[in-house]
Amino acid sequence: FSVLQQAGRNPSQKTINKYWTSQTTSLNFDDFCAILKKEKPATKSELLEAFGKIDTEKTGFISHDELYKILTTRGDKMTWEEVTTVTKQADFNCSGKLDYSKFCELYVATSEQCCKAARDRLEIDPRLRQQQFGNQTENSSEGIALPVPKPSPRSSRTAD
Repeated sequence: FSVLQQAGRNPSQKTINKYWTSQTTSLNFDDFCAILKKEKPATKSELLEAFGKIDTEKTGFISHDELYKILTTRGDKMTWEEVTTVTKQADFNCSGKLDYSKFCELYVATSEQCCKAARDRLEIDPRLRQQQFGNQTENSSEGIALPVPKPSPRSSRTAD
């Protein structure tokens, strides 16, 4: 989960369960790359669309209270502390409201920086490509075969 987040993805538990089943003990780097190709990061327009559904008055802002309510009750629920961390870093004008357009810009830029940093680390140390993720119960250098998910139409991402 956290490895996918570091790669700029925000997977739900349902997404994780597609790739990490009860038979999965580890994933190698190539498996991980295959997942990244299938699970695209959210785009700014997708994020703005999701926030726009919350901002029914189309002001460009949502209150921190609205954000707390949504992020702690829907989807992969966050803790109050996690949401507080987000709101402290994203309260650009100290108004108690989230300027979600600026937030989306920051999110996309941060995601791109994380991906670039990861690529730079791989170029410096190619041994990182051989790392296994998960339980190391075997000394095998090969990963497991990933289940092939059924094709489905890509649905619009939401704030949860």
